[in-house]
Amino acid sequence: MMIPSLLEDQSRHGYDIGRLIEQRSAGAVKFQIASLYPLLYRLESRGWIAGRWVETAGMRRRRYYRLTKEGQRMLAAQRRGRREFVEATDRITGFQNA
Repeated sequence: MMIPSLLEDQSRHGYDIGRLIEQRSAGAVKFQIASLYPLLYRLESRGWIAGRWVETAGMRRRRYYRLTKEGQRMLAAQRRGRREFVEATDRITGFQNA
């Protein structure tokens, strides 16, 4: 859910995705490049994200990823499932959000 969520508003390259995950999690979640790119390739092979190479003068070419329509549907379903799970867990444990 993390990667598709970051691609919901704009296309991003792999390094940017990894950096944002680390930033937004206050360092609690870090992706090593060796594990991030295979994950991006799997998401792309499932049709949830699409990548394209972008070349900029004076810089290395980068692969930018965007969320596809199928990815948007998957993300919405994952969010619903997570919300339902958290609500069920809260009912079981008696935990209430402030």
